[in-house]
Amino acid sequence: MIKKSITPFFLIFFLILYGLSLQNLSKLRQKFLDFNYSSYTTPSKITGPASLEFKGIVSDFLFLKMITTIGGKIGDKEELTSRHSNFIYNSADIITDLDPHFWDAYLFADMSLTWGFGEFNKANELLIKAQKHRTQDYKVPYYIGFNYFYFLKDNINGAKYLMQAARLPDCPAYIPGLASRLSVYSLQHRTAILFLKDILQKTQSQSGSKHLSLRLKTLIILDTLEKNVDEFKKKMGYYPKTITDLVEHHIISTIPEDPYGGEFYIFGKGRVFTTSDMIRKK
Repeated sequence: MIKKSITPFFLIFFLILYGLSLQNLSKLRQKFLDFNYSSYTTPSKITGPASLEFKGIVSDFLFLKMITTIGGKIGDKEELTSRHSNFIYNSADIITDLDPHFWDAYLFADMSLTWGFGEFNKANELLIKAQKHRTQDYKVPYYIGFNYFYFLKDNINGAKYLMQAARLPDCPAYIPGLASRLSVYSLQHRTAILFLKDILQKTQSQSGSKHLSLRLKTLIILDTLEKNVDEFKKKMGYYPKTITDLVEHHIISTIPEDPYGGEFYIFGKGRVFTTSDMIRKK
């Protein structure tokens, strides 16, 4: 009789204990997922071999997972943190390991990491990876250059990558002009001159050639005036304050006209700029 009464008691006790343990485990699991979901990405060293010949399909699935996960968080008005940016970066890195030419993955990561999280260097890391595979796609160096000059305020690297973009097929006509202007902002007139001369040799569009020739003419004037300023400095021992000083001290005979309709001026340590910013006045 004692054995019969004890057995149901222990059975009920263990069932209750099991239920409580399962409930607690479920809570811990959900807490773990809530905290770690954004780093829950399987490395491509595992995903790649496991995908066999279906790497394209797997990369599409992971891309869908990435955008729906982030879209869901935004829809729920959840505060986005570094966990989310790490999730985007890691996911995009794995996706593009599986499919190195997957432009949508690169673009989504770039837009999200720059505009959404301020992770400009991480965005450029992925784009530089893209550049190794999408060698004839002007969009890749264009976006890298944009990130440098717009977000990182680095005109030198901005001009460098925009110049790379300008030399690739189907590049929009405005990019060479933008690249040369950035070179001026980064005090690289001669680099811009060489770049435009190279681009002009390959330009077949008459209107595009006219536009670039006007910019090249302006850059040559700027470069020449800076040489004149250096000559003035050697002669007088100090920098001139205005372009007129160069005429008065017989360094130049007349002040050149800006092809864009502006006026040349000297700004800090002999650098010469124009009020037109190389934009034609209406």
